Amino acid sequence: MAPVRILHLVSRSQRRGAELAAVELARGLDALGHTNRVVALALGFDGSENTDVAPLTRRTDGGVGALLAGVRALRRDLRAEPVDVVLAHGGRAVEAAVLVRRRGRPLIVWQRILGFPPAMWRPVPRARWRAVVRRVDAAVALTPDLGAELRRLGYSRPIWVIPNFRDPEPFAALDREAAASALRGELGLARAVALVGFVGHLIEQKRPDRALDTLVAMHELGVPAHLVVAGDGPLRAGLDREIATRGLTEFVHVLGHVDDVARVLAAIDVYLLTSDSEGLPGVLIEAQMAGCPIVTVPVGGVRDLVADGETGIVVGAVDHRELARATVGLLRDPTLARQLGNRAREESGRFSSTRAASVYSSHLCELVEHVGARPRT
Repeated sequence: MAPVRILHLVSRSQRRGAELAAVELARGLDALGHTNRVVALALGFDGSENTDVAPLTRRTDGGVGALLAGVRALRRDLRAEPVDVVLAHGGRAVEAAVLVRRRGRPLIVWQRILGFPPAMWRPVPRARWRAVVRRVDAAVALTPDLGAELRRLGYSRPIWVIPNFRDPEPFAALDREAAASALRGELGLARAVALVGFVGHLIEQKRPDRALDTLVAMHELGVPAHLVVAGDGPLRAGLDREIATRGLTEFVHVLGHVDDVARVLAAIDVYLLTSDSEGLPGVLIEAQMAGCPIVTVPVGGVRDLVADGETGIVVGAVDHRELARATVGLLRDPTLARQLGNRAREESGRFSSTRAASVYSSHLCELVEHVGARPRT
């Protein structure tokens, strides 16, 4: 099949989950002979810029005005360099893509990352999203549940269920013992100190405050562990204040944005996922590739990634006390923790970006080849 020209569209020029996936997928598709570009509608929330993701505007806000500015810039970009497909990573990206579409071109593929919030099913937002999806040619669902939501919305075109993915190369040569010693040395901690980690964008959805609650509950259970927070975001200042107010400064180490997440995941004893909602979180794939034992709340598609008791622990409820009990259990049983991490690392290859790129390539080629038989919308 002929190569496909693909524009990967993300909301912000930053190095987060969706943006990282877009860049890694573009590289994988490049290797298969396709032409790929990755652009963002706006700068990072703090005005930063990821050199791998060219921002179309210099906006940092997320309102309607920013969306319309992004649409105008995207239209200019596509006039200058036409593509066959816009692969929209996330909801804001697909909103912009459908507003640019004219006479059925370019084709639009929506990669769904998160589920709809309950409020989306009210009449007005439901009608708005039905109008959006009518202009989408195909959708990627990271989990079957995300695909089912689209069908509930009345979407009748192809849905490709393709799991999230990561490039395994940065994780291949990790030495957990060496990484653990190095990070503790940087933090001024003894090697024997138990270190749990939170890695993610500091936003409400990720619930970094729940990680603090979990740490306190672990202390109450008699394990004076430390918490490493790798990430930045709008909640950073509030998190710093809460750490000080709760007297946790000695036990919490906020690293801010970290480019080498693999090194952090290799160094910690347990990774905590504390979110209120998720799709198929890429950070869990990263933790598995690093051989890091996982304790996670049961949200989104985490059970599609983590086999409870085999490649990690999925607690029974979204509750910091359950997270604490499970984490303490692993810290007190290092043999089990090592078994979970090793098993997860062995099985993480099924989420490689190379494998995902091959699947995307097949679907995109077929879409471009056969879409001419369908009336344009």
